[in-house]
Amino acid sequence: MRMGGAHAIAALTYGTKNIPTVDKIVGPGNIYVTLAKKNVFGEVGIDNIAGPSEIVIIADKFNNPDWIAMDLFSQAEHDELAQPILISSSIMVIKNVLNSAERLLPSLLRKKIITKSFNDRGLFIKTKNNKEIADIVNSIAPEHLEIMSKDNKNLLKLINNAGAIFLGEYSPEVFGDYCAGPNHVLPTSGSAKFSSPLGVYDFQKRSS
Repeated sequence: MRMGGAHAIAALTYGTKNIPTVDKIVGPGNIYVTLAKKNVFGEVGIDNIAGPSEIVIIADKFNNPDWIAMDLFSQAEHDELAQPILISSSIMVIKNVLNSAERLLPSLLRKKIITKSFNDRGLFIKTKNNKEIADIVNSIAPEHLEIMSKDNKNLLKLINNAGAIFLGEYSPEVFGDYCAGPNHVLPTSGSAKFSSPLGVYDFQKRSS
């Protein structure tokens, strides 16, 4: 049986003539599904309260600014509450990406949503060094993290809090959304500090 929306969450929680009650509900959904899961938590288990979507990109001068801008757009286009963040120790990288974003944006179908997301929640952060970058990332604990840097492996060692991590300029976040393989129900809004992506362990429990 296929169903969706907040009413599907209610049906799974309380049961209907044709749908038995369940013990746990997991998986992604829009804001209505998310709020429905929040309301029934306690009567059933849930995986997390997800959203809005977010991406943090760490970039250096060796990357194509058009690619960085498009990867920021890939999350900004989700909805107006999405958060695109660029972090770099190079002010030229930040300026070049801003220029690319301004040039590429008019051709995009969801440019109104992207513009609202960038204006209200977008950040471009200039840093001094890798330690400062890592401190900021670990504080944000982003849903998606792209490390587009020659030094990506050393930076990776400093990162403790992120839902999904993409290494190198040829690993855009959209691969994780559509074709890379790992599950893509990820912690958002800083919850990567204390929770993990949806996985097999969400369907296991222990008795002590």
